[in-house]
Amino acid sequence: MSNVDYSFDGDICYGKLKDGTVFITDRKFYPKIRDINLYRNSKTKEDCKTYIIDCNGNHLHRILIENAEKMEIDHINLNTFDNRSCNLRICTHQQNQCNQPLQKNNTSGVTGVSYYKPRHKYRARIKISQQDIHLGYYETFVEAVQARNTGMEYMFGEYGRYNDVDEAPKWIKEKVNSICSRFANLSLCKTV
Repeated sequence: MSNVDYSFDGDICYGKLKDGTVFITDRKFYPKIRDINLYRNSKTKEDCKTYIIDCNGNHLHRILIENAEKMEIDHINLNTFDNRSCNLRICTHQQNQCNQPLQKNNTSGVTGVSYYKPRHKYRARIKISQQDIHLGYYETFVEAVQARNTGMEYMFGEYGRYNDVDEAPKWIKEKVNSICSRFANLSLCKTV
């Protein structure tokens, strides 16, 4: 018998651990996990890399997604307690690194966008395979964010973490795509 209290809402399975932590997964996975004791892998609820594990230290997402040897499993929405199949994808380490939360030392609120005082403009950049790609300087913060989104779309495809702004105007798309085309061999996007 498991130490987890399970409940269901349609196709969603909710698991409640003894410490009150709640995780979700698909109802179809319930038979696979119903007899497994599960725990949090950290001592504090503030730990940003907290996962659900079994008594052997196996991560819940690894138990649910089989045949992922030598690959990583990405939580698309960054919530490690959301282990539904729609939130999990098998990927390479590099693809997984594209889907990261904002770093604590970020001051602009958008990864890869900063104000560049010498030019009195905003600059946009992305990094892939340890290669920094400068996407240009822009008059406004929104233009720089649009440029970053365009660069991420070109280089990262579905693995990018996009910012919520209007679609970039044609001139930004052309500028950024021209810059990114020089690094097409590094792109994770299959359409490049």
